[in-house]
Amino acid sequence: MGEDSAVPMDVAERLTTRRQGLFRKVVTGETVGLSDRDTVVRWLRELHLERDQTVIIHRSWGAVCVVGEGQAPTDIMMSDGDRTWYAARAGSNIPQKRPQLTPNEVEHVMLDALTSDAPPQWPEWREF
Repeated sequence: MGEDSAVPMDVAERLTTRRQGLFRKVVTGETVGLSDRDTVVRWLRELHLERDQTVIIHRSWGAVCVVGEGQAPTDIMMSDGDRTWYAARAGSNIPQKRPQLTPNEVEHVMLDALTSDAPPQWPEWREF
């Protein structure tokens, strides 16, 4: 997330990967401003609809992303460009191999990232 990065700041982005043929994947992207909350909420709620999608919120402090691979999204990652963390469920055992956040928890963290000038609040961020 350095200053020389080509990644836009203060936007929300959805990447969709589709297979074309046996070995080829095509990635398409959509970008909206941070004020377009309704679109971001729709994207988050569509992550479980058997699509290979990623929703990323790019901010000046870093980026937060959630990946849906045909099931309810369960993993949220945050990076400041140097370090990366994942959101762990409060009270879960350490190490946690795969965080299992509910769709409501995912939406809470992602919308906090969308509206806050600081990284989103979550009970426990664990560094990779």
